[in-house]
Amino acid sequence: MSSLPPKLPQELIKVIKQLKKLLPTAEIYLVGGAVRNLLLKRPTKDYDLLVKNIPADPLEKNLKKLGTTNLVGKNFGVFKWLPKNWSGELIDVALPRTEHSLNFSGHYRDFSVQSDANLTVEQDLARRDFTLNALALNLSTGKIIDPYNGQSDLNNKIIKTVGRANDRLQEDLSRGLRGLRLACQLNFTIEQTTLQAIKKIARSVANKQINKTYLVPRETIAKEFLKSLLANPIETINLYEKNGYLKLLLPEVQNLRACPQPPQFHSEGDVLTHTLLAFASLTSPAWTKYWPKQSPSLNLLLAILLHDLGKPLTLQTPQSHGTDRIRNHNHDIVGAKMIPGLIERLKLTSYQDPLAGQIETTVVTWLTANHLLLAHGRPQDFKPTTLYKYFLKNPDQGQLLLQLIFADTWATRPTNNLRLLDGFDELLKKIKQVRLSLPSGQLKLLLNGQDIMTKFKIKPGRQVGQLLKILEEAQVNGLIKNKKEALSYLKNHQSKNNKL
Repeated sequence: MSSLPPKLPQELIKVIKQLKKLLPTAEIYLVGGAVRNLLLKRPTKDYDLLVKNIPADPLEKNLKKLGTTNLVGKNFGVFKWLPKNWSGELIDVALPRTEHSLNFSGHYRDFSVQSDANLTVEQDLARRDFTLNALALNLSTGKIIDPYNGQSDLNNKIIKTVGRANDRLQEDLSRGLRGLRLACQLNFTIEQTTLQAIKKIARSVANKQINKTYLVPRETIAKEFLKSLLANPIETINLYEKNGYLKLLLPEVQNLRACPQPPQFHSEGDVLTHTLLAFASLTSPAWTKYWPKQSPSLNLLLAILLHDLGKPLTLQTPQSHGTDRIRNHNHDIVGAKMIPGLIERLKLTSYQDPLAGQIETTVVTWLTANHLLLAHGRPQDFKPTTLYKYFLKNPDQGQLLLQLIFADTWATRPTNNLRLLDGFDELLKKIKQVRLSLPSGQLKLLLNGQDIMTKFKIKPGRQVGQLLKILEEAQVNGLIKNKKEALSYLKNHQSKNNKL
């Protein structure tokens, strides 16, 4: 066996050599996105191997000698393989396959799949979606197999289907979403015929010419959308909007496009324009100033996208409602109430990124409900207990709220050129003051619930929670320093209430 290409990680080279030793007559190829990423010098997490000349049963037997396997489907000839001491994600190991759509329904299950150890690599690559994914690397010779000029499309930064675009994308409706995601991740242009086919799918689903959007599993929709959003949120929303997917999948967000804002406060334009500008804040020098080594999480990205979701439903204008200006009373609360249903509808909690985390419905809802905190008051007027409650009691959520307030503030452009970030800087100073007043930056209550029940001879219930909240406020405000003072303070409070 000749040496493997040096660009491959040593961990992968090691397991391939072990597998080749057990299967000397096999031809082993790295295929798909991993080859694409190697050529583009991008990091790779998912590895797909294609093994020729070895039937499924002996392949599985030898894979088990080197690790654990899970057979995805006997007819598919695909194994999920975890080699011993492997630190990455499961490796897909497959026999060459052909796929044929049974009725062009767009349903991912409506395929006839045939695996055959003796099929050629070219026959296997013919079933793939885009030319830049129809690549194989011979792990014995280092030769690239490229029957559809994928390398040329990589060099020209073009996304193009293998074969006829309409046929290839109608076979599996998720391929359209994948094309949009690849465009966002790679900063590539989608070839015009392919783009028209992607747009046609959205139009067909919207017109009910295809049975239902959810022919694609909602978990797949979530994965493709959130991966796109992580890679390039502005381009994701622009591509989804231009090609009909925003209206199809996120009509609540599409409605932001037609929603006006008071020009004296939002000279940037409508609500969706403001939202895209908020995304732009994440690559601004100001973001780097505040969070120099931190990338936005999925929870933050989704909160930015949805923070003004309630504005169309609360819109009041001078012309239609007789208001003094365009207003959106309680849009933060109205929008927050919409979020759980939207997240559930698209199963957005189903996807997890190793670095950006996972969508948490309660967190995104809470962020949306509280994103106007700075707009509702001046930082110098905030009580220490308010700052503790929103930013320090749960530091992770508090930082997300700060980041959302920053993005919203940065994207708000008053006509008087008022520098709104001055208020944000003042807010940070006030939070720092409260943090410094607390031991280790965190508050540890001087009494717990059991202490309170014992000292005041009360049973578990609402009263215990009320007394703990009073205790928390007193400590944050520096009114008590030890257990003795805490008990005295609570007794005085109880005594006053009893007299009332």
